[in-house]
Amino acid sequence: MIILEGVDGGGKTTLAQKLSKALDLPMHPRASDSLTGPVKDLYGWTVADMTTWDEQPLSIYDRHPLISENIYGPYVRNDVRPGFEMGNPEIAYMRKFLRQNALVIICLPPFQTVQENVSADPEGQMPGVVDNLRHIFDCYEMMPLLWPSDSHIARYDYTVPDTGKGGYDQIYAAAKHHTYTWRNQAYVRQH
Repeated sequence: MIILEGVDGGGKTTLAQKLSKALDLPMHPRASDSLTGPVKDLYGWTVADMTTWDEQPLSIYDRHPLISENIYGPYVRNDVRPGFEMGNPEIAYMRKFLRQNALVIICLPPFQTVQENVSADPEGQMPGVVDNLRHIFDCYEMMPLLWPSDSHIARYDYTVPDTGKGGYDQIYAAAKHHTYTWRNQAYVRQH
C-alpha cells in the first residue's frame, strides 16, 4: 500500500490524485476526514483493513489510522481511540507490519506554507487542528527520524521543483518501485 501522511495543508490530497492517475491506482476508502474526524469504530476499521491487505489491490491511502491516530488523537481530542493505546501488542505488531510493507510518504512543506494553507480555510479543519498545528507538524517532521531503518518512508515537499530533493519526481519513482515490490507477506493477526 502507499500511504500519504502529513499535517493538514501539506498537499496529501493533491499528491494522492496525481499518483492515482499516474500509476493507475485506486484511492482507498478513508478512515477519517478533515471535518468529522475518524470513523466510529476506528480500531475495528484498522483491524479489518490490515487483515485483508493480502486480498486488496495496491491502493493509495490519504492517511492511515496506525500513523495518524497517535498524532492527531492526543493533540486534537486529548486522547487516542480505544485500541490505539501504546501498550496494545496487536497495534504494535500492525504498526511494524505497516512500516515494513507500505510505502509511507510524509507530505510536509515548510511550516509557514502549511500555516498559510490552514489559515486560508480554518472552517475546513477539524476542531483542534488550527490550535495544535505546530505540534502536529513537529510530530510528522520527526517521524522519518524515529522509524526503524527497514521502513519504507519518504518526505514530499510540493514547494520544491519536481526534480528537486523531496519533489514529485522522487516520490513518483519511489511509488512506481513500490508497485513492483509491495506484496512481501500477508498480515497475520496475533492472538
